[in-house]
Amino acid sequence: MYQICKTYSFEAAHQLRNYEGDCARLHGHHWEVSVCIEGQELDAIGMLLDFGDVKVAIQATIGHYDHNFLNEIPPFDEINPTAELIARTIFRALHDRIPQLAATARLVYVQVGESPTAWARYWE
Repeated sequence: MYQICKTYSFEAAHQLRNYEGDCARLHGHHWEVSVCIEGQELDAIGMLLDFGDVKVAIQATIGHYDHNFLNEIPPFDEINPTAELIARTIFRALHDRIPQLAATARLVYVQVGESPTAWARYWE
């Protein structure tokens, strides 16, 4: 089994609705998004999936988050933009795209960090 992982980042603000604490106020993070993909077969040149293709897929998913207020971007205009729900949203957006890029590859998890010491991971 082979596994590749790639980390991307974006800057964005958010605030948590119905939360009592500091995060109820508008604040921002340097968000780190890690995507992990696995598969049992490599292509003819020895790659599971080209990191460039992974970059295009993730940027299509999170590119519009950068330098924005997440609470105004669907689905976070209706659900809280927590690290957990951001990870789930990105995972579900990428889930069907990865096998289209490499038939034997599958998305394992998406991890979203809002600081170097705080992150959430989602997988199905």
